[in-house]
Amino acid sequence: MSVLPMLNYALFKTVPHHIMGNLTLAASMIYLSCLHLHRQIYHTADYTLDITGPLMVITQRVTSLAYSLQDSLTSQEINDNVVGHSSNVEYRIEKIPSPLEYFAYTLAFQTLMCGPVVFYPDYINFIEGARIDKNEKNKDEPEPSPRRAVVYKMAGSVGAALLYLSLAKKYPLTALEELTDPTSEVSQSWSALYLLWYAYLSTLVVRCKYYHAWLLSEAICNNCGMGFNGFSTDGTPKWDKMSNIDVFGFEFAQNFRTAVASWNKNTNSWLRGVAYERGGKAWRTARVYALSAVWHGFHPGYYLTFFAGGLFTVVAKKVRSVARPMFLGSRSKKLFYDFLTFMTTRIAMTYATVPFVLLHLAPSLAFYGKFYYSLHFIALGALLLPEKSAGIPVTVKSNEIANTCSNAAHDSSSKDIYGKLNGKMKIS
Repeated sequence: MSVLPMLNYALFKTVPHHIMGNLTLAASMIYLSCLHLHRQIYHTADYTLDITGPLMVITQRVTSLAYSLQDSLTSQEINDNVVGHSSNVEYRIEKIPSPLEYFAYTLAFQTLMCGPVVFYPDYINFIEGARIDKNEKNKDEPEPSPRRAVVYKMAGSVGAALLYLSLAKKYPLTALEELTDPTSEVSQSWSALYLLWYAYLSTLVVRCKYYHAWLLSEAICNNCGMGFNGFSTDGTPKWDKMSNIDVFGFEFAQNFRTAVASWNKNTNSWLRGVAYERGGKAWRTARVYALSAVWHGFHPGYYLTFFAGGLFTVVAKKVRSVARPMFLGSRSKKLFYDFLTFMTTRIAMTYATVPFVLLHLAPSLAFYGKFYYSLHFIALGALLLPEKSAGIPVTVKSNEIANTCSNAAHDSSSKDIYGKLNGKMKIS
């Protein structure tokens, strides 16, 4: 696992600053891809050693650091007083870290096994004991305690583990793999509606494994003092800077974008910094999903899921802009719209993520075939909807414009700030 950090540190020291991020990303993804392929080709039941998980986290760390250095050092070379970076000085990295700082960061044990990814400015602030709230005038106040956050996350982790153990045998994924056999009970007697319900429950069981691991990792970070994110308006300390999952935000999301933003949040932040905000706007969503798919590996199920996810993300945004204003006239209409979007999101998320857990091509296509690829065709048809609907009241348009401007301002303020990117990305 130390080969990848050593290779990239050599790149930091030798390559020009303006291409440091791109070369680091390319080298890291090639190295990680080789190990993904090696595992898929040579992995057997008798050989279970797998280091691709920690290497995926290391890849996030070195590439996020590389792009931060690229942005900061390039701006210094052009003009040390660049206006666009003056307000973000606390998140700039003025120089390449020393070997001790670099390897301590890339191999930091707290989140190495399963994330969440820690960005370099956050890690250095933690090591140096910097106060995130910048309330230096009250140095005599006791340090905020992570006890409540640790207990809460440990309880959630244990609860997810118990839920997984109690439901894993009742809703195994092997039942979905039987769709490849036309003579199986699943293929012959299960209706599409029951199959969708079973798929929802079986993927919920799989998600419990992620909830258990991520909440446990967050609790470990908080317990050692990492992840403090200032205070809320009522003075309560916030320990959500190293947060990778919003369980309720994902499970009860009313639109696809919110669901994706609540899942693997720090990876979303990493994808925003290394793909979404790099290059032109036309293909940024495609870049994010393509990079995410390759980063996960080369099982066909990953690519089917990320293709569907990218398609549904674009379509959901367009449908929402057209349909939502029609339901803002009364409270009853708005409640009906919220319920409808909640159900639609759950169906679309289940439909899209089944190939991700099945991994292989044949059962994934058999699952989609059971529904005649209906959601794919509906989404492609929705792309033909007009950008704006006619006849929307002026008040509604004003509200929509205000919300859009607010979101745009938020996006612009988050550029090149890995310390503030945590939890903001809207992609898986």
